[in-house]
Amino acid sequence: MTLSIESPSATRRAYRTPHTSVNRATLRPRMPHVSSRYLKLVDRQSGGAGASLALAGLGLLSAPYRMIVAARNAWYDWVPGAVHRPERPVISIGNITVGGTGKTPMTAKLAHLLIARGLKVAILTRGYKGAIAFDDERREDAVAELSAASDEAQVLRRRCPQARVYVSPNRAQSAEAAVAEGADCLLLDDGFQHRRLARDFDIVLIDATRPFGHKRLLPGGLLREPLSNLSRAGLVILTRSDEVPEATRTDISRTIQRASDARPLIYAVQRINGFLDIKGRTVAHADPAAMQAIIFAGIGNFESFRRCVERLGIKTLAAYEFPDHHHYTADEISGLADTASAMDANALLTTEKDAVKLVGRWSYERCPLWALNLEVEFLGEGDRILAEMVDQALRRKAGG
Repeated sequence: MTLSIESPSATRRAYRTPHTSVNRATLRPRMPHVSSRYLKLVDRQSGGAGASLALAGLGLLSAPYRMIVAARNAWYDWVPGAVHRPERPVISIGNITVGGTGKTPMTAKLAHLLIARGLKVAILTRGYKGAIAFDDERREDAVAELSAASDEAQVLRRRCPQARVYVSPNRAQSAEAAVAEGADCLLLDDGFQHRRLARDFDIVLIDATRPFGHKRLLPGGLLREPLSNLSRAGLVILTRSDEVPEATRTDISRTIQRASDARPLIYAVQRINGFLDIKGRTVAHADPAAMQAIIFAGIGNFESFRRCVERLGIKTLAAYEFPDHHHYTADEISGLADTASAMDANALLTTEKDAVKLVGRWSYERCPLWALNLEVEFLGEGDRILAEMVDQALRRKAGG
């Protein structure tokens, strides 16, 4: 019997299972799959005359988008007062394409590097779909609303309890608040396109499995801005660099070097350091070889997550991909539990970003739900290069 995976992903997959009593309708995300359909279209995975016509139309819209991006960057480059300059050093972690590149674990790694130097670190994040500015009369309510909408912020608070995480779309205002409250260094999460706040060191992440967004600007491709703007970066990090063949990695590196005017480039990989429960506690004695798991996630690169699970030797019974930043309904949570029971799964696996949204909503009586404890590691001299460049940025600001 074949179980078809009900998913908004571009690639539908099927897994063998002896069970038939699975109500998969409850696992269909209760929201339009616009983003997934769009990604499938720009990835050239949609066939037919209609897809070709839609792609051509999106390509035409890339031209005005390019002009808007150029005008916006010129504004921040040339208009006096357009850029806000905090009194403390600002380090930005961002990307040049839409989709997941591993910014959250990289931000956490960098925060720990700075904390190890005795610095008080503030992490400034916009918050997913953040649209609420800080207001003195309702500051607590605003922070609570934004925190609820930002899974990355919750993960960063878990991973970096010694840092303070500020969630607001107005990151210049967040920066001032952080400085006033004693921060020594500001980390700007997803900040490459956030030109309003000056930075002393720009780190840009590029996902080796989806490096350049088909070299087309939005909406015809996935580039947020032209590749040549990598020249603004101080350092480029190629993430998931072990998930592509060496020849592909070499080609990607050459393109980065040309586009960035030979900025320093280091390579990062994802390592799985065990499992966490939904409250972030380490799961002891979890044996991947003994797992028969249902996997699910709402992230920017689901295929990379699936490959991580497979490399651990876990038997995957079924996989469900939801839209990025998906809010799970009660029906979907119940559907996952029902599916695990029907398929005799002994674990459900997801990402830490998804797990934080299920705290208090999952019952372990039916099946344990764990998150992969993903860490970032650098290859070669990557750790040394990053540390030296961070220290240089801090010294430049101090000597300022």
